[in-house]
Amino acid sequence: MSSLHKSRIADFHDVLKEPTIALEKLRELSFSGIPCEGGLRCLCWKILLNYLPLERASWTSILAKQRELYSQFLREMIIQPGIAKANMGVSREDVTFEDHPLNPSPDSRWNTYFKDNEVLLQIDKDVRRLCPDISFFQRATEYPCLLILDPQNEFETLRKRVEQTTLKSQTVARSRSGVTNQEQNIKPQFFAFRWLTLLLSQEFLLPDVIRIWDSLFADDNRFDFLLLVCCAMLVLIREQLLEGDFTINMRLLQDYPITDVCQILQKAKELQDSK
Repeated sequence: MSSLHKSRIADFHDVLKEPTIALEKLRELSFSGIPCEGGLRCLCWKILLNYLPLERASWTSILAKQRELYSQFLREMIIQPGIAKANMGVSREDVTFEDHPLNPSPDSRWNTYFKDNEVLLQIDKDVRRLCPDISFFQRATEYPCLLILDPQNEFETLRKRVEQTTLKSQTVARSRSGVTNQEQNIKPQFFAFRWLTLLLSQEFLLPDVIRIWDSLFADDNRFDFLLLVCCAMLVLIREQLLEGDFTINMRLLQDYPITDVCQILQKAKELQDSK
């Protein structure tokens, strides 16, 4: 570990040990990349994303509250009406003459369940698109996985719930199109949609994606900065785009040629400062 890297870690510790976190200082440090040692990145992300407050004294209670809220969210979102298990002594009172799977009423638990499925399908598709070849995205997290994965509970897992729908996520084809050239009739939304909705997670290796996210989360207008990052990506290959034909330009934006994300972030920062 270099002395410069050790110095950056010390700078983060100095900011994070204060009773009240200096948010602007934390943003300034995080924008240039957050060290992963000692859980610094996950802690900084929680603060930058307002998951934890700036007052250190309240972190323990807030974290416990957030986890309880998440557990409550899971219970509200995963339970399928009528899934109760007879061997657990749970009744089937949710299937009645008033409320049943064909009930169109907006207040029906079944109606709500089917609408929730549409959202869960999209989440499942996005997760599968996000580096599907990396095992991290298939591993159980420490909390609160037992609530979901325990086969003895009365809850239905998200995976099973999604698999029960008729729209299988496996049929989703990855969109691989787009470039900005009016003469070639290639419109920016064809490639920008993937760049923006997945926060560039398909364009770079995961460590580089995380580095980009450090800067995105550190910026007060993070989604505005995401647009600038995308613009920087186009500016950096501008000459190639102007010289290329339809096929070449499509290939450039499907397989972005620049791998140095620091160069891209620097150009995005220049665009931001010039506004």
